[in-house]
Amino acid sequence: MKQLEIELRNGENLILEVTPLFLEYAEDYEGGIKKLQEDMKVLEEDSKGIRVMNHLLYAIVASNHKEELSYGEAVRLVKIEDIARIVGFINEELPEVSEVASKQNRIKHRR
Repeated sequence: MKQLEIELRNGENLILEVTPLFLEYAEDYEGGIKKLQEDMKVLEEDSKGIRVMNHLLYAIVASNHKEELSYGEAVRLVKIEDIARIVGFINEELPEVSEVASKQNRIKHRR
């Protein structure tokens, strides 16, 4: 599994991975993971772009941070210059929806 290390605004280094816990956070998106992936394709063309991007940032940061974070806290921790790298990393690592649906051994609750 690939990793991406970023420095948060508070100076903390965070290693990001697309994990089953990330997928649980991503499922909170209105319409679930499948809708999130569809909306990611039009990220730059649509007004939904900011909402999609913020949800991705929330899901990846909250699922990899040692402390529980709210949506707003997670999004505010990310430096603007890291957003494109993070979204690109998620795009590369996000499994196909059919792959996700077939997995039975998923984490049942968040931290």
